[in-house]
Amino acid sequence: MQWNPAALSAPPAAERGLPVLPELAGRLAEAAADFVPEPVGGGRPLREAACGYWSRRGLPCEPELVVAAPGAQPLLLALFASAGGEVLLTRPCAASYSPLARLAGRLAYHVGVPAECGGVPDPFALLETVRRIRAEGGRPRFLVLSVADDTTGTVAPPEILHEVCEAAAAEELTVVSDETWRDTLTTRTRRSSSAPPRCTPTRSSSSPTSPAPSPPPPGRPPSPASPPAAPARPCWPVPPRS
Repeated sequence: MQWNPAALSAPPAAERGLPVLPELAGRLAEAAADFVPEPVGGGRPLREAACGYWSRRGLPCEPELVVAAPGAQPLLLALFASAGGEVLLTRPCAASYSPLARLAGRLAYHVGVPAECGGVPDPFALLETVRRIRAEGGRPRFLVLSVADDTTGTVAPPEILHEVCEAAAAEELTVVSDETWRDTLTTRTRRSSSAPPRCTPTRSSSSPTSPAPSPPPPGRPPSPASPPAAPARPCWPVPPRS
């Protein structure tokens, strides 16, 4: 098969439609004279800041369990390549997901979304797809969700997200939560998730709330203390923290 670089190219970054927060502008100005490159995986101050962000949302983690990369795509690629098994994606989904799965040597299966929203699969279609893959000798491993979904411009209702996470936990899937657009939601609709050890939220610096030269996005891997075969608890939504 001939390699096509265009197949792995990312879609255009979103336009910055919101002003930069004064606090963020001040921190960037303070770091303007710091020309030392960020170490591979992210320096400790960056990883500690990411831990603080997730801890305020009820997702406690340690800096040793956080990794930063120059873009969301390297984070997803590293996750897909970290373990064997197939990748489950929604239909439709972000244009970069399928090429990343192929680059990691994983098969990607698409599951239809419910009528109410995109970004999460229909729970019953998810269970049917997982059982079909296993019947064919495959091993479904990752489920990629995008609760605030840019592809369809929708937000998954909490009851559907709850059912999807319960189905994923029952089938022992590792949930990857793409949170690129989460913080563009209003306070009323923005939700936190009580994430299990096998739920990995990832962030991207290409959202409208960040300037173009913002720091690399962090990812929160599953806890290494939990055995890979242990069933994950559902990551259902909880009220936003004040």
